[in-house]
Amino acid sequence: MKGCVVALMGAALLLALPAPMALADGPPCGIVNCGTNNDNAYVELLSREEVLALPAYPGDNGAPRPEGSPYFEYVSLPDCPANHPQWDQEIMCGRALRQCPPELEGNTRLRIWRQLVTPPDDRGPWEAAGVTCYSDVAPGARPQLTMADIKAAFMRTPWAKPTISTQPQGDVTLVNLETFYRVTWSSAGYEPDEADRRVLRGIPVSIRPKLVGFTYHFGDGGTYGPTDSLGGVYPDGDVVHTYREPGEFTTRVTTTFGADFSLDGGASWDAIPATVDVPGPSTTVTVREAKAVLVTR
Repeated sequence: MKGCVVALMGAALLLALPAPMALADGPPCGIVNCGTNNDNAYVELLSREEVLALPAYPGDNGAPRPEGSPYFEYVSLPDCPANHPQWDQEIMCGRALRQCPPELEGNTRLRIWRQLVTPPDDRGPWEAAGVTCYSDVAPGARPQLTMADIKAAFMRTPWAKPTISTQPQGDVTLVNLETFYRVTWSSAGYEPDEADRRVLRGIPVSIRPKLVGFTYHFGDGGTYGPTDSLGGVYPDGDVVHTYREPGEFTTRVTTTFGADFSLDGGASWDAIPATVDVPGPSTTVTVREAKAVLVTR
């Protein structure tokens, strides 16, 4: 049986057919919903109905299996090249987590395997029976880490907080004077490119935040962003605001974080399909009005 290189294309998985390869290089295409299209082979994801209709025995027509006749035994594993029922280990990979349709985000892409068992215990080779994202009904599937688990962990990340400072120093400025804004990160929490490591469903997962953008709120109704600029000080800072009225204004910056994840300490990182807005602590900027006064000496 030929091996497959998998790429997600719409609702179908398009698989290019190289020369025959060893099982360790990738699992076979499967024996359900396979076909050819010009120079490619394809295998469609099995629907919930197709998974539930997998035969229990050869010639299954819905009737009870005749006593003592052969039957199929199934197991469903994450659709990762290194997984096979005959191997002791079961691994998770980014492909199995991220290549399901959006409406099935809480599920894991699994490859279903089956072997023919002839009583009392004559077991045939394992065959790939298809690929599905309906992991909740896949036969022989164990509870799996899902993208929903990773997204939930991402949302619970203890973020570093972006704090605003301004110039002129002391958070005091004047009407009609350019005020320069700068963001600094709090020492506590995770800022962009710092990995938060945790264990989810028994699997070590690293979540590495990345900056999507800052939005500056100046307290007088004015905003700036999204931008990836941390701002700066006079004269080179590029986040500048001018107040037209005196008063005290509550300023802050909101950070939009994204993140990548890695499994089992691997070097490969994949994007988490989510962002989160983290408001920073507020800073009060006092705006005063300067008046010229003539004095006698």
